[in-house]
Amino acid sequence: MHPRNVRWVAVGSAILAIATLVALPRFGATVVRAAIESGSAADRIAFAAGDSPWSWRFRERDDVVAGRAFGSGVLTVVENGLAFRATDGSAMEIGLPLARPVDVRRMDRLRLRAEASAPGSYAWVVRETLTGPLRRASLGVFAAGPLPPALRLAPLDWTDPAGRPVTPPARAAMLRLELTLPAAATFTLHEASLIAGSGPIQPPVGALPSRLSAEGLLAWRDHARAADPLVTFGSGTTASPAHAWLPWLPPIAYLLALGGFVGSALRRRQRRPIVEAGAARDLIEAALVLVGPLWFIAGLGLSDRPDPPGVVMFVAGAAYAFFLNATRALPRWHWLGTWRAAGWPLLAVPVALCVVVFFGHAPSWPPLGRVAVYVGWALFQQWLMLAVVGALLARALPRPLAILLTALAFALLHTPNGLLMQLCFVAEFGWAWWYFHRRALLPVALAHALSAVLLQAGLAGGLLRSLEVSARFLG
Repeated sequence: MHPRNVRWVAVGSAILAIATLVALPRFGATVVRAAIESGSAADRIAFAAGDSPWSWRFRERDDVVAGRAFGSGVLTVVENGLAFRATDGSAMEIGLPLARPVDVRRMDRLRLRAEASAPGSYAWVVRETLTGPLRRASLGVFAAGPLPPALRLAPLDWTDPAGRPVTPPARAAMLRLELTLPAAATFTLHEASLIAGSGPIQPPVGALPSRLSAEGLLAWRDHARAADPLVTFGSGTTASPAHAWLPWLPPIAYLLALGGFVGSALRRRQRRPIVEAGAARDLIEAALVLVGPLWFIAGLGLSDRPDPPGVVMFVAGAAYAFFLNATRALPRWHWLGTWRAAGWPLLAVPVALCVVVFFGHAPSWPPLGRVAVYVGWALFQQWLMLAVVGALLARALPRPLAILLTALAFALLHTPNGLLMQLCFVAEFGWAWWYFHRRALLPVALAHALSAVLLQAGLAGGLLRSLEVSARFLG
């Protein structure tokens, strides 16, 4: 490329980088707004059907709080439910996971599908806040067999742990079902939902303010829900539920596209020992690798549980990246490179430390096991971004533009966490620039992991809402 053209590409890439850095928070806010309004529409559909957002299907251990029974019970997974076996006849408690507090004065019934193998006594245990005092209310004794299809939360006689009468709770941030069964008896739980005893209700509808960041929108939502846990946002209309097969169309199309490129690559390798891909193919392959993870993380819905189509997309994208690596269709890379240059990516660590010192709080360090896991996760992310996607882009495009697009892809993998997306864009911009000169992966992965640990310990929960992405950031 002519030197004058190189300068123009560099200048244009710098302008685009600044514009991208400014635009990322707005993109995150747009995704958060859409997710809040989509979740609110689903809530209104549930309320109109006599159901509610507080509904559970018990199929896995994680479907109850802590994945176990509190007290003497032993949890096992059974067909279409969870079974809790009493070990010594003392009380055990089953925690129902509440994504947000619930107004138990209006949502005053637990619709239940459960059965016990022996007679037992039952009670509610509630905290209005996670740090508030316990309140307990006895439900009485139920015979063996199916439990009543609806258990009341009010009106009941509520007491504190010492047995003294207390006022009934207005909210519940913690909700547990306490049961006492004979030793070896079992309680099997299938489904449950908190509903209004008066029938279907119309929740209040609020408007989300404009010009707020992703973090600001979530803070606004949480403040509104603190005043009224049933409040929803967006238009008051409800949408018809989508057909169950529609979410599978993108994974099917994606797998067909990947299959076509895998077949094409294998045929070309049979004709020529060295795979020679043109710029257009490099760009398409980079896009194909990215589509799966981006769809999974930044895709529609931002479900609080990984949906099977999204998981298929993520796994397929990662598998195609491994295929490209195994067939030597990627530029070569090294683990460490020269010792003299290996320290440059680690400059991100003191930068992250300065950010924490000036804008953070007293550090709360994660356990060492989690740090070790995150080093491996950072290594996978940087391999995918730099050794696969970035390397393909750098082979097809001028280097400044390849650096910009690699940094953008890395930032989008942290959707919709607006501030984190900006931090990731800046960091990956520098790491990609260094990597394309040195082709060494481990220094970047270590810098990524150590910087993330510092931000998690000293910035999360303050200036930075969290290091979570996708639905976990919305919680």
